[in-house]
Amino acid sequence: MTVVMNKKFIVFNFYKLYTRIINLNLKSNINMRAKSIILNLLFLCTFTSLFTQNQTQTIRGVVLDKDTQFPLIGATISVVGSDPIIGTTTDFDGNYELTEVPVGRVQLNCSYIGYSDFISSPFILNSVKATDLNVELIESAFTSEEVVVVAKQFGNEALNELSILSTRSFSVEETQRYAASANDPGRMVMGFPGVQPSRDSRSDIIIRGNSGIGMLWRLEGIDIPNPNHFARRGNSGGGITIFSVSMLANSDFSTAAFPAEYGNATAGVFDIKFRKGNANERQHSFRAGMLGMDFSTEGPINKERGSSYLMNYRYSTLGILNQLGLHLVGERVDNTFQDLSFNLSFPSKDKKRFLTIWGMGGLSKERESAVENSEDWKSFSDYYTRDFNSDMGTVGLTYSMPAGKDAFWKTSVAMMGQDILFQNDTLNLSGEEFTVNDERYKENRLVLSSFWNKKFNPQVGFKTGVILSQINYNLFRETLNESTGIDSKDGTQLAQAFTQFRFRPTDKLTINAGLHATYLTLNDKTAFEPRLGLKYQISDRHSIMAAWGKHSKMLPIGNYFTRVNGELPNIEANFLRSDHTVIGYDFMPGNNWKFHIEAYTQYINDVPVAKTDGSSWSILNTIDGFAKHELVNEGSGTNVGIDVSIEKAFSSGTFILLSSSISDSKYKDAEGREFSTVFDSGLSATAMGGKEWALDNGNLFSLSVKALYNGGQRLTPILENNSANRFSLEPQLDDSRAFTEQVDAYFRSDLRISYRKNNPKTAWSLALDVQNFLNRKNIDPLNRVFDVDLNDWVYREQSGLTPILSFQIDF
Repeated sequence: MTVVMNKKFIVFNFYKLYTRIINLNLKSNINMRAKSIILNLLFLCTFTSLFTQNQTQTIRGVVLDKDTQFPLIGATISVVGSDPIIGTTTDFDGNYELTEVPVGRVQLNCSYIGYSDFISSPFILNSVKATDLNVELIESAFTSEEVVVVAKQFGNEALNELSILSTRSFSVEETQRYAASANDPGRMVMGFPGVQPSRDSRSDIIIRGNSGIGMLWRLEGIDIPNPNHFARRGNSGGGITIFSVSMLANSDFSTAAFPAEYGNATAGVFDIKFRKGNANERQHSFRAGMLGMDFSTEGPINKERGSSYLMNYRYSTLGILNQLGLHLVGERVDNTFQDLSFNLSFPSKDKKRFLTIWGMGGLSKERESAVENSEDWKSFSDYYTRDFNSDMGTVGLTYSMPAGKDAFWKTSVAMMGQDILFQNDTLNLSGEEFTVNDERYKENRLVLSSFWNKKFNPQVGFKTGVILSQINYNLFRETLNESTGIDSKDGTQLAQAFTQFRFRPTDKLTINAGLHATYLTLNDKTAFEPRLGLKYQISDRHSIMAAWGKHSKMLPIGNYFTRVNGELPNIEANFLRSDHTVIGYDFMPGNNWKFHIEAYTQYINDVPVAKTDGSSWSILNTIDGFAKHELVNEGSGTNVGIDVSIEKAFSSGTFILLSSSISDSKYKDAEGREFSTVFDSGLSATAMGGKEWALDNGNLFSLSVKALYNGGQRLTPILENNSANRFSLEPQLDDSRAFTEQVDAYFRSDLRISYRKNNPKTAWSLALDVQNFLNRKNIDPLNRVFDVDLNDWVYREQSGLTPILSFQIDF
């Protein structure tokens, strides 16, 4: 049922709500005139023209066979629920175009004889930007007149059909729909089953008790370094992703037992795709908000050939907010960032070969200052400073072409680099800095990825490929009063190869099997990893799945080059290895509802742990930085748990996601002692939901909420008779009681209100995200400083109620 609301009523109350929120949160030293400007801009944007003609727009794209990438001629594509029906069929090149589609929330259906139907997730069609939506159909294994069991589609099925378990796709719409996701995929997945949230200001992706070092980021088929601003040293988390949401096509996120084409990962996979620009007309967008301003543009390069460009530039406004006295990250923390992303597409004249040139780059800088007046210094943390710079960039090209009957070849090559600076200083009474810790990590890579995909028949598919990486590094770490450090500059190579099969012996059973192999020239280490996945479709509403696989991960590069007494004892460290086993069950009762449950076990072996007597250090507890010990591969770990979710896909203007995860995460050190890992929080849960109201002329008003809960991060207590040096950043810990303490549980509630308006020549949206709208200030277990004066940790509170207003205009 469509609910039509009075627009004046909505925007008037939206204005009142924001006035109250911003007055609650903005500090008293912010100029009242600045407040007035913000609120009047909001008022002016909201009360625009109330009378416009009905708006329509165009949807176009191409329909392909997913396995061969060949166009499907005569496929039928239509707008779901349109009356009269708006539909068409694809031409000789598989292209389609739907014209005069009413703007607003739209969903497409595509069908072709002998193929499974495709239903898109609902997406927003606005008045000034035509939508390009490409469709890939899977050929049915059996096309006889017998009854064939076809699974109901839910909308978030994995794009990679070999990922049958622990994987879900996500869209730009989801990234923007969830409250306080800040248009960031890393923050969006915090609400997914199995992911453990714990921070307000960072997107550390902790999956089922695994450290973020086990994450793999892949962009356009190429494995890339951590693509986050303020990227963690040797890990996968950060502040916000370098690429803007404006660049994204539908992509996959995996949490366990991923197929053979994914290697060098033990925790999860982000498989990111960039979309292609509009090849028919130029379109532009400008977005401004409390976190930054970004401008994107797209359009044709050569209309006749169908080539296009897509570019986005973003500049952070955090520096401006810092000047106004509003510090979103910390009371004495100033930071700023900027980034650029692009994707250029060049199809051949016959549309059978495609060349894309893509890239992204980001610069970020953060400074934590000391308390300005030395007379106010009461403890070590008051005269402690920190500098954190993180730069990352990559540029690549991808070429795909037919390679025989029902097969295609795809090759990508990319150059990339990352530079992370991390320094800690203290001040004397004259304001002079004294360096306590100095770290600089530079890494450059040249990566080649190539695979061949073949469909022998609808029942059997095959894919094989290689990933070759040249890794050059320049690493330095020196810490006051520590005997270990890093100072290495050289290069190494990482080679990966994989083969995988898809076999569908019946319409109900799917079997995926594969093998991944990895070789590291640095220390001549190898890994062979078999993978297996099964899915049985009991009926159109019920299915069971199981997946098993061996996985390995090269250690973050700095761990190999820790110097102990002038030697490099860790150079021979082996891969981190794990065995994943997952079983799952799906039930879709109808009306776009889905119940999903997964039980998993993960056994991790060959774990690098500290050789030092009495030390409980294990790489499984790594959050940031590299080892400071001599390591041996004598540790182990286990993660056991169950994830349950109940979800309603976006339909009839609503979506709901309720999930809960119960887990147990343990590890053993070099002496065989078993402890909880730092990520053994026990219970995590998410509740998300939203409602969208359709107004006149395709305009939309929406409201969504999100609540996150995590049992709290674990810590090792400080040794009672601690004898840390005056300038030590780390106290002596009681390793006999490793991770027996636990901070208070993390709980955060978020709210999002948005309004979308369509005009003949422009379309705009206004959104208010309120992070932590209940104003619960969680303890930040990671943002802490050891205070030698107090002989204790000084913890900072995380953000309180934080309103984030953003405005976007398309033209």
